[in-house]
Amino acid sequence: METINGKRNVPMIVSAVGGITLGWFIKNYLSKQRQLEEHQSIVERLKEFERQLYEDGQKRAKAIESIQEEVTNKI
Repeated sequence: METINGKRNVPMIVSAVGGITLGWFIKNYLSKQRQLEEHQSIVERLKEFERQLYEDGQKRAKAIESIQEEVTNKI
């Protein structure tokens, strides 16, 4: 890695190391972003499950209430 003058090609070495380091940081950043997205999707799935469970509970409560009204009206 010496030039014709006998000087080292420092800028080339520094840019190569900088490129490798930058690539490593970008790879880690993207990996962490993907992990966060996966966690968000799990959270979103849980929220959707909770919402569906709530709606099912409301439907059952309405059904029970209508049965109670029928029983009350017959008595």
